[in-house]
Amino acid sequence: MVELVQNKRPDLDSVIEPETPEELGLIPAWSHSTLKTFETCAYRSYIAKVRRIQEDYGPAAKRGSEIHQKAEDYVNGKLEEFPIELNKFKSEFKKLKELYQSGTVELEGEWGFTIDWQPCGWLTPETWGRIKLDAIVHETETSARVIDYKTGRMFGNEISHSQQALTYAIGSFFKFPELQHAQTELWYLDHGEVTTQAYTRDEAMVFMPTLHQRAVAMTTATEFLPNPSKMNCRWCSYRKGEYPVCQHGIE
Repeated sequence: MVELVQNKRPDLDSVIEPETPEELGLIPAWSHSTLKTFETCAYRSYIAKVRRIQEDYGPAAKRGSEIHQKAEDYVNGKLEEFPIELNKFKSEFKKLKELYQSGTVELEGEWGFTIDWQPCGWLTPETWGRIKLDAIVHETETSARVIDYKTGRMFGNEISHSQQALTYAIGSFFKFPELQHAQTELWYLDHGEVTTQAYTRDEAMVFMPTLHQRAVAMTTATEFLPNPSKMNCRWCSYRKGEYPVCQHGIE
C-alpha cells in the first residue's frame, strides 16, 4: 500500500472564491475524463462532445468496464460467485459486500453538480459537473472512504489518478455537507496495490478553485485547437481507419 500524506495547509485563509461565467460554451458540462481529454487535445474533445462521434477506446477499456460491472454485481449481491479478476482484493471486496449489506456503502455514484457546486441530477439542464465513483463507505456522518477501481497500468498514471482522487474528495465534501474527513483509495485490481490520500474538508477546498477554473476553461471554450504529438495521438482512435475523423493525427 502506498500512502500519501496531506499536511495541514497554512494558506487556507487565502483561498480565492472562483468566478462564475455568465454563459457556457459548446461543451457545457465536465467530468474528470473529459477535462483530461480537453487539456490534452481540445480538438479531440470537440469531435467527441460537439460533433458527437463516439470514440473506440479498444479492448483494454472494454475489459475495464466488464471488470467494474462484475465488482459492482458482486458487492450488491447480484453475482454470487467471486470474480477471479478481483482475486488480489478478495478480502477487501468481501468486506465491502458486508458493509453494503449493512447499508453503509453506496455503489456507482453518479453525482451531478451545478456551476455553483450544488448537488443536482446526473442529466438535468443545470448539470455542469459530473463525478462518478465506484464506491463510498460512510464510516460515520463526518468520515468516509471514497473508492475507485483501476485496471491496467498503474505506473505512469500517478499524476492523473491523483488528480482524479482529489476531484472525488472535493465532490464528496459538496455532496455531503456534514462530511469533514475523506480518504480516497485507488484499488489497482491487476497489481494488488492501493494508493490512499486523506483530506480534511479545509485541505481539499484549497484545491477547489483550481479545479473550478480548469472546468470553466473547458465549459466556456469556443475554440478547440488540435494538439498533435506522438504521445497525444497514440491512443486516439480518431486518427485511425480508412477514413480518419482527425486529419491532424501523427504516428
